[in-house]
Amino acid sequence: MPVFGLTGNLASGKSTVLGLLAKKGAAIFDADRLIHNWYRDSSTGIYKKVAAVFPQVCRDGFISRKDLGSIVFHDIRKLRRLEKIVHPSIINELKNWATNMRKRKVIAVAETPLLFEKKLENIFDAVILVYVKKDILIGRIARHHRCSKHYALKRLEFYLPIKEKAKKADFIIDNSANRASLIKKVDTLWKVLKKAK
Repeated sequence: MPVFGLTGNLASGKSTVLGLLAKKGAAIFDADRLIHNWYRDSSTGIYKKVAAVFPQVCRDGFISRKDLGSIVFHDIRKLRRLEKIVHPSIINELKNWATNMRKRKVIAVAETPLLFEKKLENIFDAVILVYVKKDILIGRIARHHRCSKHYALKRLEFYLPIKEKAKKADFIIDNSANRASLIKKVDTLWKVLKKAK
C-alpha cells in the first residue's frame, strides 16, 4: 500500500490534517509527537544526549521544548547540533514504519515537518503539502507561540519557501480559511488517497 508524507510550515495545520485523516481510518506517524515523548522520558537516549548538550532546558525529568526552541532558533549552529542528535533516530523510525505500512492494507500518512528540507521524499509514494497564506500564517505562529511577528518570520526562515515545496508536492491543501473549509478539503483528499491503493 502507498505511504504518504504530510508536510508544511510551522503552524500550517499539519497535525489537524493528520488527526482528520486518522479519524477516517488512516494509519499515522507523528514525528513531532514521537520527539515529544522522547523529551518527556529521561531514560531515552535522545533525552540524555539533548540534556548533555543543553542542560539548561531540563525541568524535573523532562526537556522544555519552549526553552530549547528559544535557544536553537536564535543560533543556527545550535539548531544543527540538535538536529544531529534527533534526526537520525526519527528518520530511522520513519523508514521502518513506512516499510511496515507498505505490507498492510491501509492508507498510511506520516507527518514530517522538514520532509523537503531534509530530502526525505524518497521514503514516500506521494507528498501532501498543507499551505497557508503568509500573512495568515505569521499571525497564527505569533498567537500559537505567543511571540512577535518578527520572531515568527525568523522561524519561517528555517523552512524552504512555500513556492518550492508546492512544486515538489503531489497534493496541496490550502488551510488559509476556517476549520469547516479544511474538513471539506480533507474529505476530498481522502477520496483521492483511497483511489491510490
